[in-house]
Amino acid sequence: MFDYSKYQGRNADWSNAFVAAPRFFTDPEGVPFGVLAINEGIETVMPKLPNKRYHPDGAEITNWRILLYSRTKGNVIGDTDFYGAMKKLVTGGYILDDNGENVLIQALTLTELDALMR
Repeated sequence: MFDYSKYQGRNADWSNAFVAAPRFFTDPEGVPFGVLAINEGIETVMPKLPNKRYHPDGAEITNWRILLYSRTKGNVIGDTDFYGAMKKLVTGGYILDDNGENVLIQALTLTELDALMR
């Protein structure tokens, strides 16, 4: 997957971060998928491997999306593939800390959220 090891042990403050909780849906073809959110301007706790952690009704969900919410605009600005977005967050240096199962993502601007969709 991605090498998060350089972020371990930074001991960032996780206490005020938004904890992304999964929501589950089914696409028009009947394939289930999971969604986690990132909110503009708020540090976010995100699981590194949601497909290994969450199994609604015992099923493995392999398709994961990140929903991007803009506080400035007051609505959802889009969504993107979870794994592609996480790669951009890691390579872009947006990961503040790693506790083994989760990463702490720095507060992102509207421009940075928009870039995750590109």
